[in-house]
This record gives sequence, C-alpha cells and structure tokens, in this order.
Amino acid sequence: MVKKTLFQLHWFFGITAGLVLALMGITGALYSFQEELLRAFNADVLKVEVRAEGVLPPAELVQRVEAQQHEKVSMLWVDVREGNAARIFFMPAPGERRGLLRYADPYTGELKGEVAGQGFFNLMLTLHRFLAMGDTGRQITGACTLLLVFFCLSGLYLRWPRKALNWRTWLTLDWAKKGRAFNWDLHAVAGTWCLLFYLLFALTGLFWSYEWYREGLNRLLADVPAAGQQHKRGEGRGRHGPQKVDPNAPPRVVDYDAIWASLKQAAGPGLAAYNLRLPAAGGQPANLFYLLDSADHPRAFNTLVLDPATGQVRRQERYTDKSFKAQLLQSVYALHVGEYFGLPGRIIVTIASLTMPLFFVTGWLLYLDRRRKKRQVRAARGSVAANSGNGDSWLIGFASQSGLAEQLAWQ
Repeated sequence: MVKKTLFQLHWFFGITAGLVLALMGITGALYSFQEELLRAFNADVLKVEVRAEGVLPPAELVQRVEAQQHEKVSMLWVDVREGNAARIFFMPAPGERRGLLRYADPYTGELKGEVAGQGFFNLMLTLHRFLAMGDTGRQITGACTLLLVFFCLSGLYLRWPRKALNWRTWLTLDWAKKGRAFNWDLHAVAGTWCLLFYLLFALTGLFWSYEWYREGLNRLLADVPAAGQQHKRGEGRGRHGPQKVDPNAPPRVVDYDAIWASLKQAAGPGLAAYNLRLPAAGGQPANLFYLLDSADHPRAFNTLVLDPATGQVRRQERYTDKSFKAQLLQSVYALHVGEYFGLPGRIIVTIASLTMPLFFVTGWLLYLDRRRKKRQVRAARGSVAANSGNGDSWLIGFASQSGLAEQLAWQ
C-alpha cells in the first residue's frame, strides 16, 4: 500500500512540478558559467591590462567612476591580480535591491562599455529563481525544490532492486530494451546517477527559498559567536531584498582610505579580491568581503563589518577560523553550483542540471503509456463482458505492473 501510494504521488507531482524543475535545471546550467562566457565574448570590456603599480585604492577608484557616472557608488567588486574589470554598483532606486551595474578598469578608473549577453544571463537567473514572476514564482520554485527531495527519496525506494548489492543493477543501462521498458530503465538509472547531485541542489537551493529553512541551517551549522561578538540578526549579510532606509537617518559618510587601511591590515599581502558593500545611509555598518589567494574555493570569503565613516572594524570573521560545519554554511552557494569542488565539480554539476528535463520527458512517456494500456484493458474487459452470455463463469487471474499482463489475460 505504501509503495502504491508513493508511486501515485511520484508520477502525479512528476508530470506537474517536473516541468518547473526542468526549466530550473536548464537555466541554472546556462547561468553556471556566466562569468567565463561573458569574458570570452566581451574580452575588450571585461579584461584589462595588469599594471605593475597595482589597482587603484578604493578612494581614487570611486572618485573617478563617480565623476564619470554622476551617481554614488554602493558596491565595489575588485579583482586585484587577475586582470578582470571591476564591478561597480551604483545606489539603487527606492525599493530596488541593487542599482546600475557598470564595469571599470581597476588600474585607471575608466568606465567600460556595455557587456553583450548580460541581459540574457540576468533573465536566466530570474527564471531560475523566480520564473520571472516575482514572489509568486519564488513560492513555486521553492515548492518544486522541496518536491525534488521527495522525488529523490521516493524514486530510490520505488526502484530498489532485489539484488541491491549488485552495482550493475543500479548503474548500467540495458540498451537492448525498447519502448516502455527502456524509458523506465533510463528514468531509473539516470536518476541513480544524478541522485546525490539533485539532493545537493535541493538542500542548498532551499536556502534562498524559505526563511524557516535558512534559520534552521543557521541554528544547526553556525558557530556560536564568541563573547563580545554577538551581532544583530542579518548584520553582514545584505543578500535578501532591498536595504531598508530610515528617512530620518543621517547622510552617509565614507572614509575609503580608512577602509582600505583596515582591509590591507586584515588581508596582508595575500589579498586576491574584495567586495565592499556600503550602506544606503549613515549610522549603518559597511560589509567588506575579501578573498585570499590561498582560499579553499572562490567563495571562501573572510568578512569585515566596519564603520564606513572611520574604517574601524566592528567584527571580523575568517573562513579558516570557522568549524567545518560553519564553513559549509558559508559555502552554500559554492556547493549549489559546484565551485566547492573546483572546475571538475562545476562541470559535473552543470551536466547534472542539463539532464533534469530527461526525467520530465521519460516520466510523461511512462504516464502516457500507462494511460494507453488502461484504455486497452478496459476495452478487452468490456469485450469479455459483452460476449459472456449465460454460460459458465470464468475466473481471470493476472499479475501486472504495467497493465500488459492484465490486457493479455482479458484477451
């Protein structure tokens, strides 16, 4: 009874939520190599000449780009070694999470031109996270991500073979099979290959879908703050939704030289990149994330929470000082896209994402095949009933999973 119920739920949700998951898989795979693809097609904009004197300090860089754009900077993302253009975000309009994005040469402060393809990748991300439907789409993708966990676990239970210790039963495909048998085999074997990756996608993707899930992970994985290091909820994050600005707050004051001095003191000579996120008004802290050249992965950031007016550090968090579970918590995005495992991990995760439509297609083929066989069974049973007359009754016995044996029995 349990297996039959799980099967019914598996195919019902599969032919409905499966389409959304297929779209999320394709868009996620397309977005995963965004930076590399944009640099390949926009080398004249996104690649700059590395100069021996080094990148401009933030004060000079901001002064030059603000003079060209005539807007205030809200965020800097600067690579100090690899010759990549700096990303400059300007102050967002009220109610917006981020403002205009421009690229600049971090060695000269010159603003670069438009980036071809940026709009396409922004659309892919919007579809992946929100189905381009705002908060309604976020609720749909969140529910489908929860269902992905159900598909993985129920699919594993439904396909559990009698010879569970035989690896060939789990991982090999019988290419001699045809029709429904091949579709079932492809659905089950490919699902086994992708099982761990899909669980990884789901368990990390839910971090951006539900506040209760995010809070649960924080309680489970985050380190207990040291004495004197307790901070307000959400301080140092700034990732979810637009910043809330108090209309009575004082004007923002930023001492970029003091911030730069604090960064150099904290990072030392191993600084590889930094991301400075400034508050929208005075009286709020700035968040400074920096990456060392010895970092475990591209998202292994260290964090400084500081006063933008004085550069005084209020809190410092080093990635290497955290426990393993806290490092996993900080690396949620790196795990989600495979960066945590280096370039091979990114490639494998991208391939797994691209296979997501396979399960929607094979699931629909199996569903349509069952519907067709049920119609044939009803027709065969009706034919027996119409020709039975008043003769002796028959006992028709069958054992059928797909419906073919029942159809043959009635025939």
